[in-house]
Amino acid sequence: MKIRANVLLFVLMLSSGIVFTKTIFGEGEVKNTAKAPQAEQQGITDKNIVAIVNGQKVAKQELYNLLVDTYGEDALDVLIRRTLIRQAAEKEGLSVTSSEISQRLKILINSEIDALMRRYRIKDRADLEKELTKINSSIAEFEGKLSKKMRKQAEIEVLAEKVMTKTITITEEELRKVYEQEYGEKIEASQIVFKSRSDAEDALKKIKSGADFATIAKSESIDRVSAAKGGKMQPFSPKDGIGSQVAHLKAGEISDIIKTDYGYHIIKINGKKPASNKDFNAVRSEIEKVARNQRYKERLGPWLISLIENASITKNLVSD
Repeated sequence: MKIRANVLLFVLMLSSGIVFTKTIFGEGEVKNTAKAPQAEQQGITDKNIVAIVNGQKVAKQELYNLLVDTYGEDALDVLIRRTLIRQAAEKEGLSVTSSEISQRLKILINSEIDALMRRYRIKDRADLEKELTKINSSIAEFEGKLSKKMRKQAEIEVLAEKVMTKTITITEEELRKVYEQEYGEKIEASQIVFKSRSDAEDALKKIKSGADFATIAKSESIDRVSAAKGGKMQPFSPKDGIGSQVAHLKAGEISDIIKTDYGYHIIKINGKKPASNKDFNAVRSEIEKVARNQRYKERLGPWLISLIENASITKNLVSD
């Protein structure tokens, strides 16, 4: 399903930084994509004037006030978190290279574009390129805008990861658990997720009466990533979480309603994938990376909260 060019243009404006996006690291320096007439740009010599509109001057203070009123607290909190992370890295004598930033930036850009395509059901990058052509743009241009917008975020992410990696120790038990997650038996399944139990109960009745599972998943599931694939999930272990609650089911069978922090799930078993025959020691270094990444993600939020709680922070965000 393709989206109209004007809708895509709005999305690109959002993604390019016109609207501030709040993340744990921050990613959105607010930028104006409109180009001022060249004659007026050349005619402004006062650095306190940011534009002249039909002879009327727009002062830098007006721009500052607008940004503070619109994005102030969120933007300032992002800058504070970035500063704390840089200070923590400097204390440990850590820095990042251009190569490391570029590698992380590529991951962030690809993730942003993939999320955009999933959200608006754009089949592939070839279709995205066609849509961008309608507004005289291209994937390369869009990636360039995202690169400028997200470069500082990439740098901060790498710094935070380096600082925290020094504090993470992985036990043999944790490695064995990750090995089981990555190379053990897997359940292949589909899901439909609802906000309320009553909605899940209604859907389960329909499914038991013969309604198509994938059709309901696409139209009703609040997990839009799996919904776009008819409810299909990433294969998961039968030993943890939802897996332990559906491990007894056979291919084609439907679970009862399962409550998690994300909502109320109905699971359909598609099949079982046998455990890999790869030796633990042969993949040890690989699973250690996975384990460290899992621990990093678990500890990131608490670590940042700790940095803020133990820092001396004085805010002075005012506008006229």
